[in-house]
Amino acid sequence: MRFLFIGDASNARYTLAKGLRELGHEALVVGTGGGWRRMHVDVCIERGPGRIGAIVYLLRWLMLLPKLRGYDVVDFNGQLMMEFKPGLKRIFYDFIRKRNRLTVTTLLGIGHYYAKGCIEARLFRSSDFNIGDELRTNAFAVEMAEGWLRQPEVVRLSSHMAETSHLLIGTGYEYWASLHHYFPAKTHFVPLPIDMPATPPDVREVSWPVRIFIGIQKERDEEKGTDILWRVLQRLESDYPDKVAVVRAENVPYDEYCQLMENSDILVDQLYTCYAMNALKAMSKGMVAATVAVPEAYQLLSETNLRPMIDLPYDEEGIYRKLEYCVLHPEELGKAKRQSVEFVREHHHYVKVARQYASLFNP
Repeated sequence: MRFLFIGDASNARYTLAKGLRELGHEALVVGTGGGWRRMHVDVCIERGPGRIGAIVYLLRWLMLLPKLRGYDVVDFNGQLMMEFKPGLKRIFYDFIRKRNRLTVTTLLGIGHYYAKGCIEARLFRSSDFNIGDELRTNAFAVEMAEGWLRQPEVVRLSSHMAETSHLLIGTGYEYWASLHHYFPAKTHFVPLPIDMPATPPDVREVSWPVRIFIGIQKERDEEKGTDILWRVLQRLESDYPDKVAVVRAENVPYDEYCQLMENSDILVDQLYTCYAMNALKAMSKGMVAATVAVPEAYQLLSETNLRPMIDLPYDEEGIYRKLEYCVLHPEELGKAKRQSVEFVREHHHYVKVARQYASLFNP
């Protein structure tokens, strides 16, 4: 089969495409490359600054359109597929979907129905938009709520894509649950794919100092909760200077980021939404992910035995106590590290995920 992916996030589509190719399919990923993150795509179309950048970006898409036809499946990364206003996105979306056989909309990031599920249906204990029963009031949450939930053109495009897609796919628990809440008959769950090495990593036992890794996108630290996590890590390092070593990576390209996390024991990740590509990549390397790992996420995978992740609360003192226990009892991390590798290999290996994805269209 021939697969076309429009838009990517955190290398998820690129990794899935690699798995599909190894299964004998053809796959093409078109995206921006994530700017300074330098993500991998097959065809990179970046939007430059200003009016000239916008015109060049539009012209590059127009020149590419004749080649984006004749695929068995075209998969759009929600409304994040392109950097156009909603009206123009709809024109491109309709042009491409009508020239390919099956249309899929995949939720890899924030979208209208995810925001709707968080704010109106209150589906989750915490999210980009709520903490417990309270809506978040930070600038990012307020701006995103206004943009994704209340702008008529965004709502119309989201509804149009959902209605005209043959399938809707959620790649994480919250994204799947949001889509399933509103479109149960169309929604499917496909786990995030991770490029696992052929040789399993050498998972060492942990001794002091416990190495804790944190990656920070400065413009998104409040959104992700890394501002709080960084304060906790600074406090831990101050309280236990001989027992913990913190490694911080801020706004570095993806390949450099992956190199910096090597040989760490724990990765601290996002604080309000369930584990995603960052945590899974670290786990595939034999690290323990401290993130959000609610029981429903394990249930979605039908996983009843493995519990490798540290499920973080969202209060600062609670986070400190959980991580402090890990620092003071490093001997208990070895089992969780081995389970991390097993968990990713069992549920997120890129070839397994590609096989599951392809079976949706060719059972």
